Amino acid sequence: MKKVLFSVALMSVLFLAACGGGNNENEATGSLSKEELKALVNDYSVGNVEGHQASITSEQLIITDENEEEIVHDLPEDEFFVSIAPFFNETHPCKDHSLTGCQGE
Repeated sequence: MKKVLFSVALMSVLFLAACGGGNNENEATGSLSKEELKALVNDYSVGNVEGHQASITSEQLIITDENEEEIVHDLPEDEFFVSIAPFFNETHPCKDHSLTGCQGE
């Protein structure tokens, strides 16, 4: 069931990303393009990156390395990240989502 929900969430993100215009500038993402930033968020979400912690807000991707140093990437203003986590008994507000820690209930 988690795989199905993750697939739906990933497809939603990709669909919304495709709806954004053709502008591929590095606006608000520092040295990463929109595609590189999306790939990085995906890699952290599916566990392809180890040794770091990553969280995402409505405005930033925040990566904490093994030395506890933060690397902050601003998200594009015209896109957003959607996280869908199943719950059976209880839930919590998730304004800041941990890409490397939150696995749903």
